[in-house]
Amino acid sequence: MSEINYQEGHETAGQAKPVAWRYRYVKKGVTDFQEKMWVGDWKYVPTKEDCNDRPNYEIQALFTAPPARLTPEGLIKAVRFYEQVKRENPPVETGVWKDAVDWVLKEACQAVN
Repeated sequence: MSEINYQEGHETAGQAKPVAWRYRYVKKGVTDFQEKMWVGDWKYVPTKEDCNDRPNYEIQALFTAPPARLTPEGLIKAVRFYEQVKRENPPVETGVWKDAVDWVLKEACQAVN
């Protein structure tokens, strides 16, 4: 069985169905020494019905995260631009070759950082 990466359910999840749920106790009006609201630990459950639905509990749906792109979009665009420049072979004086190489190098460096 493959590993499931969970992320908090937001509006961007669209019509996706939750794969799990989590809930925690929230003490309204009570803060810790850092003035942060006091909350309990998250409890993870398979269905919403398994969540505690009393008034002081916060409930969140969890969705699987979409797979991350292996190659950043910026690098793909930069390489395509370089390939176009290579095909068209403009004069070096135009500076297009330098721009293409600089863009690919910049995007490649960002991809590894």
